[in-house]
Amino acid sequence: MAKPAVIDVLVVIGTGFMGASIAKAVKQRAIAKHVVGIDSQSAQQALSLGHIDVQAESIAQLPKVFSELGVGSKESSIAVVIASPVRTYPHVFTELAPLREMLSPGQSIAWITDIGSTKSGVLKAVNNLGNLANAFVSSHPMAGSENQGPSDARADLFQSARVLVSRLPQSSDDAVAAVEEFWIALGGQPSLLPIEEHDELLAAISHLPHAVAYSLAGMLAGSPLAGAAQALHGGGLRDTTRIAASSPELWADIFLDNRKQLLAAWSEWSLHVEVMHQALEAADRDTLIELLQQASQWRKGFLS
Repeated sequence: MAKPAVIDVLVVIGTGFMGASIAKAVKQRAIAKHVVGIDSQSAQQALSLGHIDVQAESIAQLPKVFSELGVGSKESSIAVVIASPVRTYPHVFTELAPLREMLSPGQSIAWITDIGSTKSGVLKAVNNLGNLANAFVSSHPMAGSENQGPSDARADLFQSARVLVSRLPQSSDDAVAAVEEFWIALGGQPSLLPIEEHDELLAAISHLPHAVAYSLAGMLAGSPLAGAAQALHGGGLRDTTRIAASSPELWADIFLDNRKQLLAAWSEWSLHVEVMHQALEAADRDTLIELLQQASQWRKGFLS
């Protein structure tokens, strides 16, 4: 695929680990001429680390920032990545809505995307975008880390990562194509997924695994074996609980935002755990082998 056209300005709203990683990758790959970051907590650090070129105090300040960057009086394309917590979406979308009218002649909003791990909040907030809704396409890069700040940002985070791309009824074909091209330019592998199916799928393949990891780590943290488990653990515990080192605030919001779907997945998992528990209690080796074999074969079928 041909390299996408260079964006004049990329605005990253939320410059924590994920947002800063996007900004860093964009700058390293020269995908945008200017990268602007908006985040009251971490944009200054992202700026000092060179992940962004300019820090804006708010969305309302963007026209002034664009002018200072020298893109205020000529044809220029502007793209926006929303990398702030899902709970901020109603406010962020409302603040973005008048942006098109605030721009100078020749400036245009090419596309807007988010990177939220749940999409119910997107569906509730998208109408707040007003006439910018046709430029919005939702995304979810299946990449991340237990790291939480811009100091840990990785330009290679999205290399070979699956990126779920979900159009909304208002999304234009051009916006969908541009967002797909953006993720490809970052090394990602976009896959279209109906937004209505997103949260049920992610409850099973992401949110439940995180909940299980947190639960296991929490059980050990509160046990008499806590110290020994930290000091003497092997790869099994380290690999199984790695994601439990992620941001508790972020994952509490994800769990609550996708509460219904996560509870349904949790119920199915609990039933499977109980079957294994009963087989173990009965010392039923044949059933244990059958259960483990089914799980093992499924896991070996992963593409990577």
